[in-house]
Amino acid sequence: MGFYVSAGVYVREKDISDIIPNLSTVTAGLVGYSAKGDASAIRLITDSRQFIEEYGEPVPGQYFHYSALAFLAQGKQLYCRRVMNGALHAGLKIMSTGGVNAALVIGEATPAYGGVSGEEIAFYVFAKDPGVWNNKVGIRVTNLDAVNYEFDIEVYYQNEDGDYIKEETWTVSRQADNIDGNGRNIYLETRVNGFSKYIQVFDNTGLADTAMPEAQASTLVMAGGIDGSAVIDANVIAGWDDFANPDNVDIRLLINGGYTSVAVQTAMKAIAESRKDCVALLDMPYTELSSVANMVTWRTVTQNFNSSYCALYAPWLSVYDPYNARQVDVPPSGYVAAQFAYSDYVADPWYPAAGFNRGKLNILSVTNVFTQGERDTLYPSQINPIQMFRGEGIAIWGQKTMQTRASALDRINVRRLLITIEKAISIALHSFVFELNSDITRFRVVAIITQYLENLAARGAFQTEAKDNGYRIVCDITNNTPAVIDANELHVDILVKPARAAEFIQLQTVITSTGASFEEILNVGTLL
Repeated sequence: MGFYVSAGVYVREKDISDIIPNLSTVTAGLVGYSAKGDASAIRLITDSRQFIEEYGEPVPGQYFHYSALAFLAQGKQLYCRRVMNGALHAGLKIMSTGGVNAALVIGEATPAYGGVSGEEIAFYVFAKDPGVWNNKVGIRVTNLDAVNYEFDIEVYYQNEDGDYIKEETWTVSRQADNIDGNGRNIYLETRVNGFSKYIQVFDNTGLADTAMPEAQASTLVMAGGIDGSAVIDANVIAGWDDFANPDNVDIRLLINGGYTSVAVQTAMKAIAESRKDCVALLDMPYTELSSVANMVTWRTVTQNFNSSYCALYAPWLSVYDPYNARQVDVPPSGYVAAQFAYSDYVADPWYPAAGFNRGKLNILSVTNVFTQGERDTLYPSQINPIQMFRGEGIAIWGQKTMQTRASALDRINVRRLLITIEKAISIALHSFVFELNSDITRFRVVAIITQYLENLAARGAFQTEAKDNGYRIVCDITNNTPAVIDANELHVDILVKPARAAEFIQLQTVITSTGASFEEILNVGTLL
């Protein structure tokens, strides 16, 4: 309270309307190889059209696209990380007036300002990301205005018939403070980079900004773009490393996308366990699908994970690829993630994304159709089967995490419930950091958490009984002792009884004599 030095009415406000926020529970992350797309950072993709525009159409045998498009059929927030191994940009050098514009050769993918044979380079043009696709990009430099120091960069792209079609036109200047009639800065790097779907440009700042580029009336095609070598585990792991910081990207699901080496899956497991706010959905290697025995051996010996933050699915799925007009086998993780999104849309994260209500897949077939005995072998080893039932369809038929110890956390719906609770409450408690550890503070903490958990309880998150609502919050002097307070800590303990799914249904038919009394049979406990 301030020091008042004269009479008057002093108005203050104090906001104690804290609430726990609602969180998106099906934001997903995916890492993989693509011949096209931003390779510098994680990109948020919100629909299939945007994905195809950025990364191109699927190529059979490359599962990044199939996994992404499967998820985006239901989910709306997918963070993608393209990885590559030695891919290079194609580029062009645009000379100042009087020079000869030319394509760069492989190895000149980094701008190096300065002239060639006495000529001066005005600016460089590169494809916006590396790959062979660059070599279909061409540009023209037109409409030079030496009075206002403006010119147009026209971007062309070669279609399937071999024709170069104009896709973009950018009116730009080499002067950093040049403004167009709408008050918009048109400096070429500011105007083009990050906005063009095809190119990025780099000005030669060592050249006077009054120098105009050499006109290019015909389409000058880029050269030097290469896809590089096949990606290796190290490339994929490096891509997943970008997801390690939860403050950098907010996700709940990690999609394996067919990279089934133990090294890659170990990296995904480590990220999920470190973040503690997401689940890694893993694929069984295609090579291990030849027998159930091979799958179990790979799971229990080769991979041998023990984590409630991972879940493993088998077999692979046979789907129709409309882009290539053929049937292809793809890893299941993208489709499983899509069902998580669907399940959360029609229910909540603590409802299993499995069975015919929330786990049914709209696909052609599966690579393996398991018998009941085979499913009885897979499930105790934490392998979630995807099963075809003749006349009923194909559905995810398991929801185990990869925790080997039997507890509530060996089920995915329980793990996702706890992730939801812990993430949301943690965000809400940020506003209490540096508050006094007093009765008032503890009361407010309990109040906002109670309001949140009451809502979850009403939606079936907990096993409720007459004596309680399935949860209890402790934040008082019992767990905030003088020693705790003196250590500048505030302790909040939440006890929950998570909802459990009915995975094993026993159907029993009791045959009685004609004169039997059903009431007597029920009363004496004959059905037990």
